[in-house]
Amino acid sequence: MKKRVLELISGVDNIELFYDLIFVYCISVITGVGHTHTGDFLDIMHYSTYVFALLTVLQIWFYTTFLMNRYGTKSISDYICLFINMLLLYFMVSTLEGSLDEGNFLFNISWSMIFVNLIVHWLIKRFRYSNLDADDYKIINRTVILLTVQFAFAFTAAFLPPRIAVWVSLAGLAIGGAVWYLGRFYRLKPARFSHITERCALLIIVTFGETIVAVSTYMSTKFDIIVSILIFALVVGLFLIYIYEHDNMLDHHANTDGMAYMIINAWIVFVVSNITIALEFMPDDSIAFLPKSIYMTAGLVLYLLTSFLLSRFNKPQFRHSIKYPVGRLVACALIIIVAVATKFDSRITLVADVLIIYGALFQEFILFRTRTQLISMAKEQGVTREMIEEAGYDLETDEGRKAFLKAVNDVIHDSAKEKHRQHREERRERHDA
Repeated sequence: MKKRVLELISGVDNIELFYDLIFVYCISVITGVGHTHTGDFLDIMHYSTYVFALLTVLQIWFYTTFLMNRYGTKSISDYICLFINMLLLYFMVSTLEGSLDEGNFLFNISWSMIFVNLIVHWLIKRFRYSNLDADDYKIINRTVILLTVQFAFAFTAAFLPPRIAVWVSLAGLAIGGAVWYLGRFYRLKPARFSHITERCALLIIVTFGETIVAVSTYMSTKFDIIVSILIFALVVGLFLIYIYEHDNMLDHHANTDGMAYMIINAWIVFVVSNITIALEFMPDDSIAFLPKSIYMTAGLVLYLLTSFLLSRFNKPQFRHSIKYPVGRLVACALIIIVAVATKFDSRITLVADVLIIYGALFQEFILFRTRTQLISMAKEQGVTREMIEEAGYDLETDEGRKAFLKAVNDVIHDSAKEKHRQHREERRERHDA
């Protein structure tokens, strides 16, 4: 077969967006497994299945997103492999009606077939294109080896007794996660970061979509309208914290391998999914109030801390000063203090949580507005971004912003002095005439 020249697609292809819709179903089913409870709180076996299944699905998303980012083209082979991947995900997730050991065989068979599909997809890239360099071959070869090892674990687990199979499956998942986190070969080449940010944003939107569905629990014939409004406002606030920074401050063309960004977004998915379960627990009187309130509080705190980590990928002018992380830590502390002080009373705690979440959002807005005004002021006065960088003004620090403002004011002052001097010369010339 004659090799072709690899020509990457620009942006996210519509088929990729369609592929990501499978995660609407996956997250919905997996969250339902986590929602299972016995006695006062979570059922440990079902929650363990929930965590394992969610991490497994996210790892599959990692492999496909990374592949399409580095080597995706609008080829028939790409589309076929993605569609097969979707179909296998349907089968795999549909086995999770009970605990993992109940659907051990079908789950692991489906999972191992997904690895086979991924191996074929990566090998097509390996042998189809002529303009791959040494780093490309290293990335592809080692990924294929990793996928083969994980396939062996998943396929073997399918034929083992459930209790042993669980540990073999966990080992296979852990090996993949460790290599993704520690494997330096994935960082040999920069990613198409705009592509990754768009795929991650869609995954987060899908996850929040499941949260919105969970909020419908409060819209029953016996629903409390105040609580329903507060819960909806809370979910909207959490979503806006993520998407406002993504749309306004994130550097979509950053020169990075994108691995850390994907990992942080995967953790956000996990945190939001747990918040979804907590929201479903809150109106259920059969569950003990204290543990589910602590669960909800922990989810909100983790979300504020995790979403803040994305700020490292912001544009230079929107990287945060020390006041910003301090603000997030204060918000987390307030959520915990209010919950403890009110003894986790649902109505009072909920009002406080909504106010704190929107306070964190307002802090983001102030950051964006202030920095944007600084840049606009500079441009109006003829101070370019290059001049700012050459002068070494760091908008990330208070000192840098003060120096920047002083520089802008100096430009304004010098411009005013020059206009005044020209005006005096014109008056003198008219007087002499």
